[in-house]
Amino acid sequence: MDVVLNRLAGRSPVAESRLAEVRGDVDWAFGASTLGEIDKRLRHLDTPWAAAALGALESASPQSLEITHALLARGRQRTLRECLEAELALTRTTIRTPDFLEGVRAALVDKDRTPTWQRASLGGRTLPS
Repeated sequence: MDVVLNRLAGRSPVAESRLAEVRGDVDWAFGASTLGEIDKRLRHLDTPWAAAALGALESASPQSLEITHALLARGRQRTLRECLEAELALTRTTIRTPDFLEGVRAALVDKDRTPTWQRASLGGRTLPS
């Protein structure tokens, strides 16, 4: 069966994709355990892809980055249901934060794409376990 499927499938376009070219760098940089270490690794790479990734991270809400990083890290030990429940719980609280409102203002209301993040911590709150 595998022989037939492999013959019919032909060559995968994924093997020649831009992502495939930088996959090792992606895995190494984003395999870091903290956002600070991810930042450090991307700067160390000093490639166009790493510079673009840094630019994307620097333009994002620090609060959202912290939340996303925590959800991904904790998700490794959770079921899909537990991951979705955690995301829903965080969404319910995150939509009330100043950074979320600022992101909506910058993207949807004024459309100036220049949010001014508070760059504050999560206000002492802990993420749901």
